[in-house]
Amino acid sequence: MKQSEAKRSGTVALAGAPNVGKSTLLNAMLGTRLSITTPKPQTTRNRIMGIVEHGSTQIAFTDTPGIHQPRVALQERMVSEARRETAGADLVCWLVGAERGLGRTDRREAPRLLDRPLLVVINKIDLVPAPRLLPLMAELAELFSGAECLPLSARSGEGVGALLSRISELLPTRPWAYPADTLTDRDERFLVAETIREQLLRQLHEEVPYRTAVKIESFEERPGGAYIEADVYTDSDSTKAMIIGAGGARIKEIGKAARHAASKITGRRSIYLDLRVRVKKDWQNDPRFLDELDG
Repeated sequence: MKQSEAKRSGTVALAGAPNVGKSTLLNAMLGTRLSITTPKPQTTRNRIMGIVEHGSTQIAFTDTPGIHQPRVALQERMVSEARRETAGADLVCWLVGAERGLGRTDRREAPRLLDRPLLVVINKIDLVPAPRLLPLMAELAELFSGAECLPLSARSGEGVGALLSRISELLPTRPWAYPADTLTDRDERFLVAETIREQLLRQLHEEVPYRTAVKIESFEERPGGAYIEADVYTDSDSTKAMIIGAGGARIKEIGKAARHAASKITGRRSIYLDLRVRVKKDWQNDPRFLDELDG
């Protein structure tokens, strides 16, 4: 950053329907893996902030849960959090998947966004032929009252630099809100819990991973590394058995993969991870338990 350049900073909400690539885009802009990603929709449950320094601009991105029609209290909280972050941001990047085009969520949420500083981001352009993009851009410009549309592929990186540059131009001139080289506002407990939940989503099938939650019970510094005890909650004995697997094989694989991912994301060489599976009936609708997870 040149000494003469005025500093800019602000918050940017990455928002949209489930599975449009918000977390993949955040990771691409950060240049490192912070948000968990899976092929399953509704992977993101809690907003996570990732901070990018682009020239003289510091951008605090929030990766928000996908906005959908909620069925349980957990999903209501997810949608409320996404809308709250969107309403409070200096700029909203509303993501649309190029392969899916406009959907119900885009049409339903558009009126909430028209009074906000807004960029419409068309992600996954690597999945569609180029001629399909122009009609989609025209539809989006009409729906979002002429908002600027930027096509990109978070997976390949095409267009990501152009998006960062455009965001930098749109944010206000003000001092940086965080010390230089800050990556996120989330602590290690949250990041480790997310790596465990990612493996539940990746290694379990059907609705089972959506019926799970992770709570870090203990995080201790010990000679040689960190000792972490975590509880995996589910809502029935049958799903508990699926998570554990025959002879404990499945939970061992989940723990092994989560430990490896947690070591990379926290920069720790040695992590000991003790996973236990517990049953809590209807936890998705228990406000007190959901508060504990958020805490």
